[in-house]
Amino acid sequence: MAEVVVNLLVENLTQLLKENIKLISGVKDEVENLLDDLDDFKAFLKEAGKSRYENDILKRLIYRIRNVVTKAEDLIDKYVVAAKSHYDKKVTRFLDVEYPIRKRELAEEIQKVRVSVNDIRQDPDYARNALREEALPNIGARQNQVPNVEEEHVVGFDGEADAIIQRLVDGLQGFEVISIVGMPGLGKTTLANKVFKDERVEYYFMNRAWIYVSGVYKRRDVFVRILKELTKQSSSYGDDMSDGDLALKIKEFLGSAKYLIVLDDVWKVEHWNELKIAFPPNKGSRVLVSTRYNDVATEADSKGDPHKLKFLNEEESWELLQKKAFRMGGCPDELQRPGKLIAEKCKGLPLAIVIIAGTLGVKKTSAEWDKVANSMNDFLRMKLESYKNLIQMSYDQLPYDLKSCFLYFGAFSQAYEIPAGKLIRLWIAEGFIDEEAQSLTLEDIAHEKLSDLVNKNLVMAMQRKSNGQIKTCRIHDMLHEFCKSEAKEENLFEEINMRRKLDKSRRLSVRCNVSEILYSGLSADHVRSLLCFSSNKYDLPTDKISIIREAFPLLRVLHTAPDESIIFTRFPKDMTKLFHLRYIAISTNLKVLPQAIEDLWNMQTLIVRTTQSTLQIKGDIWKMTRLRHFQTNSSAQLSPPSPSKDPFANRNLQTLSRISPESCTAAALAKAPNLNNLGIQGNLAKLFETKDAGSSLFKNLGELKLLEKLKLLNHGGELQRLPQKYEFPQKIRKLTLSGTQLKWSELSVLGSLEYLEILKLVENAFKGDKWEPFEGGFPCLQFLRIERTDLKTWKASSLHFPLLKSLILRQCLKLEEVPPSLADIDNLQEMELNRTNPSAAQSAWNILQIKQGKEKELKEKRGSLRRFKLNIYPPDELKQIQQIQKCHGVI
Repeated sequence: MAEVVVNLLVENLTQLLKENIKLISGVKDEVENLLDDLDDFKAFLKEAGKSRYENDILKRLIYRIRNVVTKAEDLIDKYVVAAKSHYDKKVTRFLDVEYPIRKRELAEEIQKVRVSVNDIRQDPDYARNALREEALPNIGARQNQVPNVEEEHVVGFDGEADAIIQRLVDGLQGFEVISIVGMPGLGKTTLANKVFKDERVEYYFMNRAWIYVSGVYKRRDVFVRILKELTKQSSSYGDDMSDGDLALKIKEFLGSAKYLIVLDDVWKVEHWNELKIAFPPNKGSRVLVSTRYNDVATEADSKGDPHKLKFLNEEESWELLQKKAFRMGGCPDELQRPGKLIAEKCKGLPLAIVIIAGTLGVKKTSAEWDKVANSMNDFLRMKLESYKNLIQMSYDQLPYDLKSCFLYFGAFSQAYEIPAGKLIRLWIAEGFIDEEAQSLTLEDIAHEKLSDLVNKNLVMAMQRKSNGQIKTCRIHDMLHEFCKSEAKEENLFEEINMRRKLDKSRRLSVRCNVSEILYSGLSADHVRSLLCFSSNKYDLPTDKISIIREAFPLLRVLHTAPDESIIFTRFPKDMTKLFHLRYIAISTNLKVLPQAIEDLWNMQTLIVRTTQSTLQIKGDIWKMTRLRHFQTNSSAQLSPPSPSKDPFANRNLQTLSRISPESCTAAALAKAPNLNNLGIQGNLAKLFETKDAGSSLFKNLGELKLLEKLKLLNHGGELQRLPQKYEFPQKIRKLTLSGTQLKWSELSVLGSLEYLEILKLVENAFKGDKWEPFEGGFPCLQFLRIERTDLKTWKASSLHFPLLKSLILRQCLKLEEVPPSLADIDNLQEMELNRTNPSAAQSAWNILQIKQGKEKELKEKRGSLRRFKLNIYPPDELKQIQQIQKCHGVI
């Protein structure tokens, strides 16, 4: 939607006014007046966005508005660069003379833009009559159209249908609501239809009704359609009846009889709450709700445990593809190889399989099928239009800020699992996230928006952290194609696959060799983001370092790592002239970052991936007051802060990872009072060392009152002990130790940390044969990972880990047994053993048997089930255990 881009530009202009007040002081009034003018467009754009611009009048207006706002942003961005150069005190006399002229020119250009704005506002088409209902396409009719469900060739739903039917006819004798949830195109309607028409269901429920609700929802219409379905009469209802009267009419008809109502495609929790008043809690009756939103499914389902629709496996995908492409005939032998490859590339989404099968049905040779297999994205893109409405409806319901966040997924490589932290920092740098509450950081708000997209089943959470927060995510290939298509149409970003002239997109997602773009002689001052995902590594020669700054002078985002599409042989000094740069992720072989790095005054996220073990930062990063996250894979030696340059603390800084122990001085950490995430790498003996006055560098960490995540990675130096409990940051929630080689008895210190929830002990963090924790320790620990250790004997129970949920043991080759008493921990839900010895694997299997027995008892008592999961790798060990158990008649 065009309002995504236009609203985003208006928000960025507002931010420019806030952040660069000094630099635009000479034209402040002009900029404020311009923003007042532009702000008037917002209400218009919000309404226009609902129409999909099928109205030609709106298309023309949106195009004009976008051009005006884009021009305004370009003017001010270029002016800020000139003003910053002026204030740098490194400018020539000529520039000082030119600067007042530049101010006058900007003021004149802003006046021209305001004239253009006024011309649009005076345009008779701009008036509200352009948004009258009769001028808009009949979106409601399109969305309320009942989806066409093919009953033939239903594949992959037998097991899922049986599970739902069991809840319908064999479940509790009372009233129950069952929900089905899944992303668009996964087959919710198909599954619900299969269940609804099953003979077991038809026999069990005499009163049945199927109602398609949709995103364009009117409660009155739904109640009327339910009455017509139940009574089998086409006579009109509701002409003189309120919604409440219609609900009572449904209740009266149902009486005390057993019934089944299917509500297909419910979009909002409030919609469900408004509809459920019509359904009496009759004995044995059921309501089946299908939805694409997790919150709706959880709220509606009586057990709060909705049926989550799975993707098809490879066999089911291939079966569906054959049936759709060949109908009753079988697939010829010569087409099976490319056919199976095509089915695999559909990634288990029935909609994608159906779309591509329509293409394959008219192609007869293996060469033609090979071409489809090798060009799946192109074929899906061509066929997407006819099925686009399914995705479009979910997209249209998103607020404009979520739309830009969702479309941004298309900028990443297909099927790429995106680290949530990276995505969120990019969103912030792009200007997608606005401050909404003083108590929440931009990162908190962005996490909520990502969770919202997952809840709406537009984004898949691939991995979650031990605290349940999303770790990595991606979107399905079908949605990926939609995002790319929509983003290009709306000028949000453009994918570049080959050397060519660049369009006017603000963001470029580069898939080809980066050198082809850099050496094309382009001038792209409209580009704000350069996202490089090329698989080809390119060492940027020293004499070509300045090419990025010259080609993209207004760049805000430069992302080239960890993909390493560009390797910087030295840090480009003139890159510090990119005054708008907010996010940089680069790969290099450098040991030193120059002092000029501190001139990146707008920088929010600085990520440096280097081949060196240490990285010296000569610049004073403490004066970079907008810096939020600094990350490197080596041990960064930070320059001490200079009080004379900037006496104030950086309250934005949240992440420092990884820095050297020597960098943890009191003066340095005092500059980052809101630090949340700290990683320290190097000789930790220097960090723990107590000096004459009883002080140590580690004690300085205690002043970080908001620090929750701490990594201690020891490289060299033998450690004798851990610091005392009172020396640790008070609110530490997540702690990682690596290579510390301490005695297991030292863990008593960590056991006394009352807020500690996550503990990772890797690379021989502790050594010795035996670990026996003290009772009452680790009161809040939920996640424990032990990796690479010589531990043999471990004594533990619920007295030592009362709230433990997840236990991961990797390469603990000498461990004889997983403590059997861990089976008594009610919260324990997951255990993973990776390359342990057979006796430890056997003990873990025994714990599984005990937990399953307890789960069975719990289910009989409460009717609910919390499954305990055990993963053993390599699989051969698990198979061996199962064979032994079978021989003894256990399973």
